[in-house]
Amino acid sequence: MVLTRTLTKKNLENLVSETFLQFGNLSSSSLLDSLKLLGFYYATVAGISINIEDLKTPDVKKTFLKNANEEVNLVSLQWQQGLISDTERFQSIMNTWNVATEALKNRIIDYYQNFDPTNNLYIMAFSGARGNMSQVRQLVGMRGLMSDQEGKIIDLPIQTNFREGLSSIDYIISSYGARKGIVDTALKTADSGYLTRRLIYIAQDLVIREPNCGTKKGILFLLNQKSDIKNLLGRTLISIQSSQKFSFLINNSDLLLTEPFLNSLKKKENSVILNVRSSLTCDSNNSICQKCYGWDLSQNQLIGLGEAIGIIAGQSIGEPGTQLTMRTFHTGGIFTGEMSNQILAPFSGKLFLPKFLKTLYSRTNRGQLVLKLQQELSLKLQNWKGLKEIISLNVGSSLYLSSTCFVKKGQLIAEASHHSLNSGKRRLKPIYTLLAGEIKYENIIVRTLSYNNRTLKINQENGVIWITSGKVLIVPKEIEYQFQKTLNEKKAFGKLKLITPFSGFIQSSNNLIRIVNNTQIFELDLTSILPKVQNCSVKISFFFQNYQYVDAHTIIGIIEFYPAEKGTIYSIRKKVSSHFQVLFFILESDIWRLHSDEITNFSPLRTKPTYIRSGNFLNLTTQFSRSGFFLKKDGFNFVFQKAIPIYLTQGTILNYKQGDFVLEKKIFATLRISTQQTEDIVQGLPKIEELIEARKPKKKACLALKPGIFLDFYPEENTFVKELNVIFTQKGIFKVGKEIDNSEKPFLSKTEKRNIQAKLAKRKRKHQICLFCQSIWFKKTLILYNQKPFHLIPIPNIFKLSKKDNNKNRKKKSNNKYFIFDRRDDASIFGRKKPSSWIKVENVQKHANDFFIAKFFKFQEGKVLPWLKIKKNKNDFLFKNQKNDYLVKRSDGSFFLLESVKPLSEYRMNSSSTILYKPGTFVDIGEPLTEGLIDAHDLLNILFKYHSFLDGMAKGTEKSLTKFQLLFTNSIQSIYQSQGVNIASKHVEIIVKQMTAKVLIKESGDTPFLAGELIRFSLVKEICKILEFNDTTQKLPKYEPILLATTKASLSKDGFLSAAGFQETKRVLTKAAIEGSLDWLRGLKECIIIGRLIPAGSTFLNYKSYLDSIHLFKKKKENSLKD
Repeated sequence: MVLTRTLTKKNLENLVSETFLQFGNLSSSSLLDSLKLLGFYYATVAGISINIEDLKTPDVKKTFLKNANEEVNLVSLQWQQGLISDTERFQSIMNTWNVATEALKNRIIDYYQNFDPTNNLYIMAFSGARGNMSQVRQLVGMRGLMSDQEGKIIDLPIQTNFREGLSSIDYIISSYGARKGIVDTALKTADSGYLTRRLIYIAQDLVIREPNCGTKKGILFLLNQKSDIKNLLGRTLISIQSSQKFSFLINNSDLLLTEPFLNSLKKKENSVILNVRSSLTCDSNNSICQKCYGWDLSQNQLIGLGEAIGIIAGQSIGEPGTQLTMRTFHTGGIFTGEMSNQILAPFSGKLFLPKFLKTLYSRTNRGQLVLKLQQELSLKLQNWKGLKEIISLNVGSSLYLSSTCFVKKGQLIAEASHHSLNSGKRRLKPIYTLLAGEIKYENIIVRTLSYNNRTLKINQENGVIWITSGKVLIVPKEIEYQFQKTLNEKKAFGKLKLITPFSGFIQSSNNLIRIVNNTQIFELDLTSILPKVQNCSVKISFFFQNYQYVDAHTIIGIIEFYPAEKGTIYSIRKKVSSHFQVLFFILESDIWRLHSDEITNFSPLRTKPTYIRSGNFLNLTTQFSRSGFFLKKDGFNFVFQKAIPIYLTQGTILNYKQGDFVLEKKIFATLRISTQQTEDIVQGLPKIEELIEARKPKKKACLALKPGIFLDFYPEENTFVKELNVIFTQKGIFKVGKEIDNSEKPFLSKTEKRNIQAKLAKRKRKHQICLFCQSIWFKKTLILYNQKPFHLIPIPNIFKLSKKDNNKNRKKKSNNKYFIFDRRDDASIFGRKKPSSWIKVENVQKHANDFFIAKFFKFQEGKVLPWLKIKKNKNDFLFKNQKNDYLVKRSDGSFFLLESVKPLSEYRMNSSSTILYKPGTFVDIGEPLTEGLIDAHDLLNILFKYHSFLDGMAKGTEKSLTKFQLLFTNSIQSIYQSQGVNIASKHVEIIVKQMTAKVLIKESGDTPFLAGELIRFSLVKEICKILEFNDTTQKLPKYEPILLATTKASLSKDGFLSAAGFQETKRVLTKAAIEGSLDWLRGLKECIIIGRLIPAGSTFLNYKSYLDSIHLFKKKKENSLKD
């Protein structure tokens, strides 16, 4: 091996790995010794250290900061215009600074690589000796966005670096995240250690005990040119099948897969399906065999008998957790969130997109409309010179182009994100009014629902709420107004007289007025009235003395109201409630006027929207400088009211309705937003813990119970209109070989309009219904026509039509029935004029097959009606019946029946749920229909019900378990891979196998099991086999697979010693003593507790030898007794 490049840490790893594989342990040890001495020698000679001159900030930093600030200003302007919401503004600003920081980091790397490769800082960071790119970026680039103590991002970035020095504000912002990193490292290390302990306890009894279990079951891998072969190395092959020809290339093999073999297979075949053995499908009882486990990854050889693979698996999964906790300490609390990888066009050319894409429309968190991919996609870009480029996108990526088009170099095509479609934690964020005024809706559809005994108004579509400027005053209902043309702070605009209800003595103390006589007492508490008066000052004048006698209906005082604002009144409106009323003053300061000569692009008659955004054009050269609401045309002037637009996303909770008056700095709506946190183990470790503890998520996604096509969804709440116009049109009716009875009333006699009266009624429900169509039950082709699914049934052309011969016409009496046959040129029906009339039937000469097509039509008495013809090609016709079935006649004379498919499943879900699919999309079983996290228990239950219905209980349990185990394994792997950690899948498979090893007994049948018991699935299968073999009349037990958390699985082991050593020692030992439980000392932990040799390594068959010796002893005893 000849290496002619700089040896970084990664290259050294590869070198040592290759040496170990090719030459073994001794050569690798010798090489490592040599490398160590070489490194020490040159490190001593070089004496590398870091000085202030090594920290050089690139000049391009000023340009990056300038561009980022301009983009932030543009986003703020869009927010002021009501084009994006407050949350989207925050996300845009965060993304802008993140992109600027990353671009600066990349420029620093380019500078060092090309112009200063011997820089000490660069050598240290890139050789892997000390430091990382995150720290280099903070030293010579910019610190960027920081997180606070809760992990949320502060949207004010630190634009300086450590070389330039931090200001006092920068230092305070930095302190939050840095302290959080230290605390997390201290606290999370204990959690990671406990995770390892739980994993080891669940699998400590798994030892390799036999060479081959003999199973022919395995798991399937698709191997193509892009596949990663890491997870296939060292597995035992069962068969190789071509994915295109569906023929076996290799069958019934016990070959161990090696890297050269897999690479040669990738070169020979474009795409093959490998069936390999796995720990998940091993048939060994309470252990795993050598063939199913495969290689020992430390030696790249077949695993030896007696290896404690359970403990190895637990340590392999738990150890990275400890490493990940240390990583937060080094980043210093900076925001290192995953960048959405922007894919730009490498050159100008034509971008080809497939016609049919599985996507859904989505609004990005920055307020842009994109297509969200729900399938992997390859795009082809080609220029006029013939240069081609293939762009691959993952599921969840955002596509900014919707069709094949020409793109320029550097144009944004897509954002490839590795995030799943699920959003993070949701929280409520209040939105405050920026000024006092009147609420007006633009494209807001409000839906009312009840939640926790509260009535909520929720916005169903994205829209804008306008707050038009004005002065809002809240005063008592009974006030007498003294309006002038202007409001003046020193002049009252209204007054309220205080009049006694009856005669008596009057007392006043501490804002309380009391009138007392012999029979009754009246109290008036001014503090209950005055605090509710807002935006006014109040002056109270009393006309009485304390303890004075007053007559009934005497004026004892006046309350005068003075406005808090001053200005000329343009308009006044008021709304009256039970005790108070709201006054809305539009002053001259709240409006502006424009002369009609200034405006050419606005006409109140022609333009329906009366909202004007700042930036809209008044004429060819000038723009509106502010946002407003058109009030009226006053002579030659257009009068606009100042207004602020606020963009609200779907699902916002509204506190006010259209036309309400609001005060300044009040909460008028509440947003549900997803929090974004820093990428550290604070996210990763709890996610792993949630999975292995099988916890139910708070916000669950609705899962598909059966595979099928998603038809439509609609809200369950209906508002019926008072008058509904229904138009019935003529449509051809047909049925295949069937008579139709008149009593069914299949059609109307003619085209007609009817007005159907319906009462206005509202049903308050908080659900929406998803319609689903099933496809797997029918062995028919499913096609989409007019966005609706149909079964495509080809109908053979098996009948010949004879010429019309009136002499041979048969007459047949019918009781309210119509029976019609087809004719070559036309088709007709002769209806009855009277109940006793005869029906004319055409003769049809058929083929030998007893199959014919009878076509029924809408009829009118005494008239012949032709087919309803819907032309597709020149000679193709569609015939539609009332059931919405179509009969398609091709130009070659063949027929196809499109049988309408009705929704077979309905899903009821919360109205706030976001549907992930468009109508017409195929959804597989268990796929989420809405946003949210998948509940593992629900998924396993759905898979079991589906497969047990199709294949019976035993096979259904096996199939559902295998499918679920693979999904669960991939979920755990994806979390570790998102943190940059690679774990061999065989270790995860062992833990998942132990978590799903037991079934829950539902009915005992003729077995000693009890309902509710947790029994090993392998044991249940053995007992069921014995029952079936001995007697077919005996009842088999009913059961269902279950997912156990690691803690519960460890405590529900067959023995009690291991569980007692884990936790809840008193409870476990007490339960075992009462039940008289036995422990067969199968695991390592049990043997350690009582001081025996562990059943691993050379003593792995100890327990078997012990059982054999007991068996031999009993046999000898029986023989001696016989003698």
